[in-house]
Amino acid sequence: MRLLFCLPTTALSGGVKVIFELANHLGEDGTQVDVFSFAGAPTWFGLRARLLDTRDLATVDFDAYDFVVVSNAFFVPLVLPRVRRAVVILLCQDYESFHHARGERTYADFTTPSPAFDDIYRLNIPLVAISRPVADLLKQHTGRSAYYLPMAIDQTIFRPLPRKAASRRKRILLVGNYLMPYKGMSDGLAALRMLAAEMPVELVIATQERRSRAFFDDLSFPVELHFCPEEAAMPEIMASCDVYCCTSWYEGLGLPALECFCCGVPVVSTRTYGVMDYGVDEENLLLARPNDPGDLCRQLRRVLQDTSLADRLRDGGTRTVASAYDWPTSVRRFKEILGQIGHSYAGAGVVSAAAMEALLARLEQAGALTPIEVFRRYEDLAAELDVVIRGLLDEGPTVTAFESVRRLRDEFRVYLEHEGTQYYSAFRAKYDFCGLLLSLRASDRFVDYLSLVLEQSHERAAHTPATLSEIRYPVV
Repeated sequence: MRLLFCLPTTALSGGVKVIFELANHLGEDGTQVDVFSFAGAPTWFGLRARLLDTRDLATVDFDAYDFVVVSNAFFVPLVLPRVRRAVVILLCQDYESFHHARGERTYADFTTPSPAFDDIYRLNIPLVAISRPVADLLKQHTGRSAYYLPMAIDQTIFRPLPRKAASRRKRILLVGNYLMPYKGMSDGLAALRMLAAEMPVELVIATQERRSRAFFDDLSFPVELHFCPEEAAMPEIMASCDVYCCTSWYEGLGLPALECFCCGVPVVSTRTYGVMDYGVDEENLLLARPNDPGDLCRQLRRVLQDTSLADRLRDGGTRTVASAYDWPTSVRRFKEILGQIGHSYAGAGVVSAAAMEALLARLEQAGALTPIEVFRRYEDLAAELDVVIRGLLDEGPTVTAFESVRRLRDEFRVYLEHEGTQYYSAFRAKYDFCGLLLSLRASDRFVDYLSLVLEQSHERAAHTPATLSEIRYPVV
């Protein structure tokens, strides 16, 4: 059996970790496993499966594989027209139709399905869901049934550690990308502000995000930040905390809660859909309403003030993971699923390349997809503009420099046709900046003004979520 996993990034995330673990264990079990990504090799995980040298899907020999497993829905219309004999499978680690919100990006926005994504789910390809709630959402919104693949935790790494000594200041752990609104981290900070009025607290956060650290400005309590910690370091970080708090508005599963179960750390979680795959309120965790800082604060207060409750939750979490969530079981079930698909699946049928392109265009215009080519073009143009700006600061205004600014402005403008695209604001900001440079051209104090504009831009950026913050293509 020859298997290819396709995923957009190799950066640290729970979903990427699941695929890497699955790829490693399948390889150890005798399966030929390769991985394709738009990004480079991971620095945070020991991936033993072969990462393809190419970063271009057009150069992948899909005929070399029996199964092509894609990690994100947008890969389906990208891959299907390129495949002749391999079976394309979508591994659904969450219900992506909720992932890309429009409007005000509120809780309601992030729990409203996207018609374009649902059209991808309705394509005639096998779906594999990592939790029963994800399978239920797929069935409810698209009418499609999915195979259920139970997930696993590396319990040689995530294991019981000595319990944190009692202390006056309570340490609360958050895990994830604070720039993604649906992670609910703003709710978590609001809950901690309430709690800090009653008791000394400290925020401990493990994150893969390095930008916009001003998110943590003006807090009245200490913050201990861990950037991209290696997996082996996480159990010690978890065990140093009094409670783990999942603040997400939704998750496909929620691995950190299960990892905390293994480490003997009490858990408070919002009702994230995925948590219902393993969470039992008042038995192995406490559940709070999503997007409700007051309810989060109330549940955190209970755990931190009631030692018998905290002990009961620890015991319940230990029982939950004691006889489940092991990789041999997950790998065996995955191979059974592949066998069932190979036996019963008749293929995707006639695939229209034009129809797949239209699906991708709908996602792009709906603000749910930045094509890799567009992302790379933005990175190249932005880097070139940075070089021009450095030249203007060092050498002052020159005809050649302003010709470059005018050309770059015109190239940024190409991507401003649809205001609803995910990348519109990023290109618009660079386009407007080029226009500002050109308007200042005749000033005798051009360099002074440029320095002032850059200073104000950096200050504003420090308090504003980074553009393209949810695009996870970069090489790591």
